Amino acid sequence: MFWGLTVVALAYLVGSLLFGVVYSRLLKGKDIRNTDNPGGSGSIRQFGWGFGLLVGISDALKGVLVAYFVYTLSRDPVVMLLSAMAVVAGHNWPLYFGFRGGGGLAPAFGVTIYHFPLEFALGLVPALLAYLLYKHTSLPLYLPHVGPVPVLSVTGLLAVFFLVWQRHGLYPHAALLVAMLLPIAGGGYSMYLRDQRKRKVQAS
Repeated sequence: MFWGLTVVALAYLVGSLLFGVVYSRLLKGKDIRNTDNPGGSGSIRQFGWGFGLLVGISDALKGVLVAYFVYTLSRDPVVMLLSAMAVVAGHNWPLYFGFRGGGGLAPAFGVTIYHFPLEFALGLVPALLAYLLYKHTSLPLYLPHVGPVPVLSVTGLLAVFFLVWQRHGLYPHAALLVAMLLPIAGGGYSMYLRDQRKRKVQAS
């Protein structure tokens, strides 16, 4: 039990390394959170595709690293589920940065890529279709506070969930994805509330 809790705690600490903040402070001389969300999509908006991809890949590698070590050191399914949740939660509410983080998609992608690379690749197809739907229809009018990246990401994760469920079963494999959706939803709502507060301050 103690070993399992230690692994989960370490996963949270790894997740708390928020590369959007680290890179923006080191390379741009400012904290990206003052102008945008600290994940890959916010980094793209503020500093371009190269910077955003660097942030997104670095954040995804956190998930890969945690998944690798948990699978290597402890194949207890409960520890795997909680560690996956913890690395995403650390990204969303980072200990080192005042608990103001991102939405958790990139580290969740990392965990998914490590455990289910084929299903992740297949999930890119509906994700791309969702992106095209978002860009070429009136869908943004009905989702004014949601950008294209969350739309394609959530669509892709749902597709991966059903593929994993059909191929590997619900527990613990597909349940791993469901577990990560909980902090992703919480992180998304936290970012929404921060955006609302910013808009109120700017309007006043």
